Amino acid sequence: MRSVKKTKQRKTPEIPVNSFSDIAFLLIVFFVVATTLHSMTGVLTDMPAGEKSEQQAQETPTVQLHDNKIKFNEKDVTVLALRDQLIKLNLHNKSDDEKIVLLEATGNVDYQTYFNAMTAISAAGGIIAIVSEKETQK
Repeated sequence: MRSVKKTKQRKTPEIPVNSFSDIAFLLIVFFVVATTLHSMTGVLTDMPAGEKSEQQAQETPTVQLHDNKIKFNEKDVTVLALRDQLIKLNLHNKSDDEKIVLLEATGNVDYQTYFNAMTAISAAGGIIAIVSEKETQK
C-alpha cells in the first residue's frame, strides 16, 4: 500500500487592516482643521455686442492698460486716481447702457494691474466691456 502523505494547508498571511479606518478618519479631521479657505472676489464683465456709433464710442469711458501703465480716456492715471474719476462719473445711478466702461489691454500687462483696473470699474458701479482685437489671418 501506498502511503498518502497529507499536506498541511498553510494559512496565507493577511495584512492587518483593522486600524486603517481609524487612520483615515484622523487624516480627514487633520486636513479639515488645518485647511484655510480663501473667498474669491468676482468681477462683473460684459462682452460688447454689435458695433457702436462714433459718437457713442467717444462718450464711453475707456481704460487702457499698456505695459503696466493705466490710462483713463487717454490720460495717465494711478489706480487711486482711476477709482476717483470713475466714482465722479456716478455710474451707480445710470442705466445699464450708460454704465459700460471699455477695458483695453495691450502689450505686457501683469495680472495685478489688470485685476486692479477691473476691480476699480466694478466698485464704481460700471460694467466692464473687454475690448479684444480680431486676429488677422496670414
